[in-house]
Amino acid sequence: MKKILIVEDDSELSKELKLLLEQNGYQAEAVTDFSNTKQQILQSNSDLVLLDINIPNENGEYLLKEIRKVNNVPIIMVTSRNTELDEVLSMSYGADDYITKPYNKFKHTVHV
Repeated sequence: MKKILIVEDDSELSKELKLLLEQNGYQAEAVTDFSNTKQQILQSNSDLVLLDINIPNENGEYLLKEIRKVNNVPIIMVTSRNTELDEVLSMSYGADDYITKPYNKFKHTVHV
């Protein structure tokens, strides 16, 4: 079973996303403590990370850059920002894809 790590500070959205992924055959885990997010991501051994740009204590894009220095886990940036600049920055920092919220029950097909 493929494991997906959800890094989303909106607890309701995180719970809904976790449930949706589990119902579709994935093992999903959600970060709930954002005090050491980078370490949690690196230690999770996930097959995919869904990373919100706006998380407590850190900017998700900066966190993405830091993770890319040591790990190539696939990362999809998830954000309510919908400017081309944010998308271009995320992709230039090493994101594998970019999804804007709100999304309609994953309009993108996620295959891990």
